[in-house]
Amino acid sequence: MIITGHQADLLPRSEFWYKMAKADLFDLRIYDPLEARGFQRRVMMRGRWASIPIIAGPPGSLISEARIIPEETREALRAVVTERYRDAKHWSRHGPTILAMIDDIHTEHLWQLNLQLILGVREVLGIRTPVSIAPPPAGTGVTDLISVMHQYNATSYLSGTEGRAYVDDDESYRDSGVQITWSTHRPVTGDSILSVLMDYDDPMSVVMAEEPWLVHASPAGPVGNRRRV
Repeated sequence: MIITGHQADLLPRSEFWYKMAKADLFDLRIYDPLEARGFQRRVMMRGRWASIPIIAGPPGSLISEARIIPEETREALRAVVTERYRDAKHWSRHGPTILAMIDDIHTEHLWQLNLQLILGVREVLGIRTPVSIAPPPAGTGVTDLISVMHQYNATSYLSGTEGRAYVDDDESYRDSGVQITWSTHRPVTGDSILSVLMDYDDPMSVVMAEEPWLVHASPAGPVGNRRRV
């Protein structure tokens, strides 16, 4: 069983959806620390940041603890999505659906807002991978990863390429024997998934695009035994 995971981000980029489509189960992480300027509350749309207001918590707050004012959030998100995409090729196809998702937001929890949008976009893309939320982690780093894998009886974890940095710098990963495979996704944009939906005839072909050299070079196996690429 292959699992993957990511923080509960706002309308995330194509890398997020590639991992979801490739895994048997997607772990939505809501107990990670909230970053003041993180992707949980903002994302690029048309090469410019689009953000939503949140109620600031104390330093060290978790994603699960962040709050929003539903009406203000709906208005802000609806306005920016319309302004950035109303002239897009596929606005008439996807725009009303996205706006309806936004209008249906009534929660005061940031993570629940993002989850609603993630589930809605998952349906639009036709991805069937279940989304789950694991209990708070038992530790950090490799301890956290092993805990999550045990909770789901997983045999392998699919990680984004950004994970290489901290895995390479942490000897505990290399010594653990944890089975990690690496995403080979080739993004065409650093924008939100909305740019993919609005601009491309076949969004899933964009989501599933891979770098050929990574497909051949990326090994599968315990972290400690893998080749560097």
